[in-house]
Amino acid sequence: MSDWVAGEIAGARMKDRRLKTRLGQVLSKLSKDPERSIPTACKQWNDVLGAYRFFDNDRVDYGDVLSGHKAATLERMAGHQVILVSQDTTFLNLATSHPKEDFGTLKESEREEHLLHVNVAFTDQRVNLGVLSAQFWQRTGITTHRTQRATKDKESQRWLDGYQSACEVQGQYPDKWVISIADREGDIREWYEIAQETKDSDAASFIVRAKQERRIAIDDDEQGYLWEWMAARPSLGSYDITVAAKGGKPARSARVSIRAGEVTLLGQLGRTLKPITLHAVWASEDAAPEAVAPIRWMLLTNIAVATLAEARAIIEWYRCRWEIEIYFRVIKNACHIEALRLQTANRLYNAMAVYLIIAWRLHMLTMLAREQPDVPCDTVLSEQEWQTLYIMQREKPPPKKPPTLREATRMLAQQGGFLARKGDGEPGTKTIWIGYTNLLAYIKAINLVTKLK
Repeated sequence: MSDWVAGEIAGARMKDRRLKTRLGQVLSKLSKDPERSIPTACKQWNDVLGAYRFFDNDRVDYGDVLSGHKAATLERMAGHQVILVSQDTTFLNLATSHPKEDFGTLKESEREEHLLHVNVAFTDQRVNLGVLSAQFWQRTGITTHRTQRATKDKESQRWLDGYQSACEVQGQYPDKWVISIADREGDIREWYEIAQETKDSDAASFIVRAKQERRIAIDDDEQGYLWEWMAARPSLGSYDITVAAKGGKPARSARVSIRAGEVTLLGQLGRTLKPITLHAVWASEDAAPEAVAPIRWMLLTNIAVATLAEARAIIEWYRCRWEIEIYFRVIKNACHIEALRLQTANRLYNAMAVYLIIAWRLHMLTMLAREQPDVPCDTVLSEQEWQTLYIMQREKPPPKKPPTLREATRMLAQQGGFLARKGDGEPGTKTIWIGYTNLLAYIKAINLVTKLK
């Protein structure tokens, strides 16, 4: 078992110590070849059978699987002053095979859609610290109109659970600044009510992108609407941001004008609700290129904002939320969790929890190399790993001093097909992981040869 795996399961709360041992074995095997199927990654029949039995064990649930990783994530948070807890939902299209009636061993596949909602902790430099919580579910086909159901009975509840998860971290680290971040689906009044009612020592900060128009109090006797009022506010200034490539459109630079102000949210007309005082930050692109949707971000927060620097900090923290979308791509494209064929929800969710940990390590390694390129690579790679990597890539004995993390990461990526030419930029997660998989194969071969001598 590698050092990093031991660290991620050390605090695991399993119902049997043997299950904890098995979790370490399964995590070690699957992390060495996450693109492959479970039998291919495990290789030996005993390991394959052990993995399947672990996923099917009724004494295992995905919360148990993630418990050690969560404990390790909380430990990693201790070294950072600002902790961004980003939450989001992704759809997973999974296939279930069923015997085909009257056709012997032939089977037919049925596509099933599952949803995954996670809370992931990041540094303000976008380095993934780990998964704090995860929820898996399938939609039930409830016919009752959503407005007739309480929030606790709707999918909206997951956003409130996510914020309360951030509040738990804030209570554990009162000297840290914990900020829960969500996109437009998180624009739920109950969220703001919970934040307002939570005592200050336990209340995490939040940044939520507004989705809907809201009625606000302007003066004692005057009311208005959020977007209209913010558009009339004086600009605090402007700055350039980089808009990532998306939907086939290339990355571009956008100049956004910034406005901010304190607002008091009222209920809808005809409804009497307790007023909620928040701060709003509006980033708007006034001169977008033709055929490109301009940026219009209305951010609601409980962090006081009065200056351009403060508003810009809110915007940049919100932009860190997009790292969770990259994390989802790692889960789907590097770990191929949508290719799992485990038939039951319990097996699937237990297996996906293991892959959430594997995807965290890959995403963390990629972003850490970009944000802290000069740290020694032995902060994330063992001595045998970095020395073997150096020999593989440079074909000469390794130095006494480990190379920097950036150097090691680029060497890993080159083992995975990255060309490292001028203008290629930094390597992506896929080439790094392929390189790491190749590295582990080399190490295994070396260890076997040494053992057989």
